[in-house]
Amino acid sequence: MQLLLQRERLRVFCLQMLQQVGVVGVEAECCAESLLYASLRGVDSHGVVMLPTYIERIRSGQIRPKQEMRVIEEGPVTALCDGGQGVGPFLCRAAIELARDKARENGMGAVSLIEGNYAGGLAFYVESIAREGFLALCLANATPRVAPVGGSEGLHGTNPLAYAAPIADGEPLVFDAATGHSAAKVGQALDEGVLLDQGVLLDEAGRTTVDPADLEGGVLLPVGGAFGYGIGLLVDLLAGGMGGGACGRDVPAVSALNGAYGCGFFALVIDPERFAGASVFAERGAFLADSARKVRPEEAGEAVRVPGDRARAVAVRRSVEGVPISAKRWETLLQRLVACGIDTGDW
Repeated sequence: MQLLLQRERLRVFCLQMLQQVGVVGVEAECCAESLLYASLRGVDSHGVVMLPTYIERIRSGQIRPKQEMRVIEEGPVTALCDGGQGVGPFLCRAAIELARDKARENGMGAVSLIEGNYAGGLAFYVESIAREGFLALCLANATPRVAPVGGSEGLHGTNPLAYAAPIADGEPLVFDAATGHSAAKVGQALDEGVLLDQGVLLDEAGRTTVDPADLEGGVLLPVGGAFGYGIGLLVDLLAGGMGGGACGRDVPAVSALNGAYGCGFFALVIDPERFAGASVFAERGAFLADSARKVRPEEAGEAVRVPGDRARAVAVRRSVEGVPISAKRWETLLQRLVACGIDTGDW
């Protein structure tokens, strides 16, 4: 059985649950927005179903509410910041907005955030910055659950990156992808009782597997082989190494709820006005996007899309119809909240 939950109802639900663990005000709004952004755009593995994960980590002390981002070192275009292991979406938005402010004033802003926390889907942070006319890039490192090419043990995290660029007379170009296969999506497959594709997961013995249950004791694989491996290392260098924070095998296991997670986040914002000009950059972006959409599709295929097209189409539909979630998954979500001492009321 499939449920359809309206956006505003889900927003109220998230805020009510977060309030019970001391996450209120702007901090709660930002966290709820991040979850809703993913759910509306069809990235269900990073959407509202992740709310119990936040609650569990707050209850354990791994996530510490009411932490403000603290600037440790700062220059005209750079900043090194400490998040104090606070609420990830709140901290990451503060970091990329600081980068934007520096770009507005000095042409470019690069901010390294250490001692952060789970950030959720990264497109959430870059799209709004692109709508202001900037090129925005952000990335985050994570628990080392992804094996290097040829290996069978975790070396780096799923280490996602996202960018967004303004498009003249159109919607921003928005790209968001992990360099390693997503543990959240493997968990979703397990919940839904479906098998994985080949090349996603190795089991505990280092053998390729399509059973999502093998994630326990197993290891994820990089997306695209050597490409995902190499870019995954770059993410660790920028999100962790650049700020002197945890990277690679130093990043604590996110499942160790009795200790700090402390993953890193890196944001880069560029003002195109300091180069050929903001309008020129947006026009060039529009040219690229239009060129892509005009490419002849493969036989019997759909029209070519550019990054962000699919998610926007899903968001338009879900804003009207509601966010779909299986009754089983919704019941599991509520059970996890109740196990944390949360009053779910009539939900």
